Amino acid sequence: MNFRFIDRYEADRYSFIRIPKALMTNNVFAGLSSPSKIMYGMMIDKMGTSLKNKWMDENGHVYIVYPVAELQEDMKLSRRKAIDCLSELEQLGLIEKKKRGGGLPSIIYLKDPAIQGVG
Repeated sequence: MNFRFIDRYEADRYSFIRIPKALMTNNVFAGLSSPSKIMYGMMIDKMGTSLKNKWMDENGHVYIVYPVAELQEDMKLSRRKAIDCLSELEQLGLIEKKKRGGGLPSIIYLKDPAIQGVG
């Protein structure tokens, strides 16, 4: 493929996914797969929507709603891979899912990878 250069007038039109540096440099996260690290970045990006919608619990913890099907589409992953990444993040303690009834997707709390041992 032959892509063209981005000029100075277009440089600010791209949005970016931010992945905390701790996920890349801290030995605690050495076993975390790259797709899971990227997924965590995608979830951080979703926090903007949560803040706009005032999605927070009674303790003031912000949560996101990110159904598996939407994660699959956004990241171009199979259902199995998306579920595996979610499981990795949950097992490591970077996210906490809370199930809701009635066929609604779980809410997901993100935890700060830079702060360990704080609930």
